[in-house]
Amino acid sequence: MEEISLKEIVEIILKGKWIIAVITGVCVLLTGFASFFVLSPQYEAETMLMISPINVGEISAADANGIKGIVSALSQYPIMTIDTYKEQVKAPAVLEYVKKEASLDCSVNIIAGKLDVKAIDNTNIIRITAKDKDPEMAARLANITSEKFTSFVSETSQKQAEKSAEFIKSEQELEKQRLDEAQEALKNFLAQPRGPEELRQELNSRLDQITGFKTQITRVEMDRAAVSEKLKKVRELLDKTPKYFEVYKTLSDDDVLMGIVKDSSGKKISDIAGLTMTEYEINEEYTSLVSKANNYEINLTEINARKENLEKKISEGQKTVESLQADLAEKQQVYDQLSHQIYLIKQTYDAYQQKYKEAMIKQSAEIGKQSIIVVSSAVAPENPVAPNKGMNIAIALVLGLMIGVFVVLFKEYWLRDEKPAAIDA
Repeated sequence: MEEISLKEIVEIILKGKWIIAVITGVCVLLTGFASFFVLSPQYEAETMLMISPINVGEISAADANGIKGIVSALSQYPIMTIDTYKEQVKAPAVLEYVKKEASLDCSVNIIAGKLDVKAIDNTNIIRITAKDKDPEMAARLANITSEKFTSFVSETSQKQAEKSAEFIKSEQELEKQRLDEAQEALKNFLAQPRGPEELRQELNSRLDQITGFKTQITRVEMDRAAVSEKLKKVRELLDKTPKYFEVYKTLSDDDVLMGIVKDSSGKKISDIAGLTMTEYEINEEYTSLVSKANNYEINLTEINARKENLEKKISEGQKTVESLQADLAEKQQVYDQLSHQIYLIKQTYDAYQQKYKEAMIKQSAEIGKQSIIVVSSAVAPENPVAPNKGMNIAIALVLGLMIGVFVVLFKEYWLRDEKPAAIDA
């Protein structure tokens, strides 16, 4: 393969400089003609929007997994980032509105091609740029797009809030029905005889009664101990006190006995008046002690009977208390279950009720106007951004030079291949 040196290339280029000049001139002339007389000028207008992302309230860790956290998630706004807003600018609904408002007779794809949306780095600003051959139309497109985008965000948020409100309302009605049913079940349960409260009062009354019986037993024990102690002392005194004691008398002390002795013995009164005799009389103190002992024994018998009666009542009362406690525990469990069920349902119902009110407020709120601020409206530009005549001519000049050099080199290479073929012929 034949090699061509750099020197030869330069010589070939210099040799074909007129060809290169003509081709370059033609390219420059055609490009200049197209830039000045064929291509329509394009104007560019831009508007800047500052986005304030909606602040979504945080849910506490305690409520995150509970009913409040679940219901709150239903009524929250969707998380909107700058990129999310940016992608929504060219939504079909926005473009259709722009087409209608600007009275454009073209497809939404063409309108989308006229618009350019960029998010400025490290800011919350979105720039909407519109291009058109009419500067007034370019500014109008940019402003209409920003206006409709704001309305579109509000409408989208309102639709989401409306759906949330409808769902929450339906769930709220179901919870209200469940709450009514649970309250009716509790009402019917409490209407039954011997409810938890009645059983509790009866149980307390029985316990108070048993406590009173035990107090009485304590007093009876004290009385029994006191009577037993007295009986013991009386018995001790009885052991020491004689039942009878001797009494020495003369017949003269007893007229009746003296008459009997006189008649039976036939002696004179003077003879028998000095006679003595011994009598045994019952000790009144001993009799008194016996009477006291008997009374104390009777008291002890009565006390023991009272004690046995109280113990019997306590035993019967404890059995009644055990039965009442069993009934109370059973009915209290049912009552607690029904009450807890009502509490949970009411908690859910209240959460739905609160979130429904919030959803209704969100439904009527203009979220777009709250979260999107037009920092700078578009104005009609004075100078077009396209075509860039100077840039086009510069590109044509470079391209013409490249084509010219290529043509000259190709021609020289082609001629070199033709010469040996001609010689051979």
